[in-house]
Amino acid sequence: MKSTLKSNGFKPHNNKSNELVASKFHSTLRNVRIVVNTGLDKNTGKAIAGKQAQFKAVFINNQSQWRTIATGSTFKGTGRFGSALTAIEVGAEDASTCKRCGAKNFKAKSGNVVCANACWTGWRGYKAKATKKNTSQNTYAASKKRNAAARKYNRDASKAAAEKKAIAEKVVGTYTTFVPGQLVKVVEPQQNTLSNFIGTVTKVELVPGRPASSKLMDVWVMWMHSGVTDRHHNYRADTGNGHAGTDTYLVPVA
Repeated sequence: MKSTLKSNGFKPHNNKSNELVASKFHSTLRNVRIVVNTGLDKNTGKAIAGKQAQFKAVFINNQSQWRTIATGSTFKGTGRFGSALTAIEVGAEDASTCKRCGAKNFKAKSGNVVCANACWTGWRGYKAKATKKNTSQNTYAASKKRNAAARKYNRDASKAAAEKKAIAEKVVGTYTTFVPGQLVKVVEPQQNTLSNFIGTVTKVELVPGRPASSKLMDVWVMWMHSGVTDRHHNYRADTGNGHAGTDTYLVPVA
């Protein structure tokens, strides 16, 4: 796991808990970091009971506070690391944006979805000062200009993210449709082999945090040799030249 984190640009956190946690900046979004809780002991590298690996995306607001804007599904080991990383990056891109200041929104403890910068508090403050004679119109104009620039930046970033997503879906990977009851196997590109184990698809559902139009699905498979059910994605990574990437992926059994 440590070598996988390093090769993908993640840096470990100096956190107080024993769990290995690491993060890196999002590939296109400003002020957004991708964080991974590995579910492993940072000293021994062994799995921590009751924990699995999981990605989340956080927005760093103007007070340097980290606000969670998207959460990925859980997984074990590094077999699904690449596809889970792709999913959380897209999830961060799909997270809603504050119409007033351009920052990302997050779900507060109250359950409300609000601006990560809490810009509405500054807006109320401006309204109150507007009744005083000493209120500076220049300050308001400067604030309006900054907000317009922030919105433009986020529009440009959203456009770039949409283009990146389109390329990822059309060129750098494919999505396979699976249905409950279907027989499947796992391909392991690193060993260039097809697993001998056959499993039955028990459930297919949209990855949490993704829009209804998303093609990325969670596929639950019960393996016949063990009776164990685990979760996979319907995504097959690609190197970009027509060859499979290094992540495992499911294929139907003819």
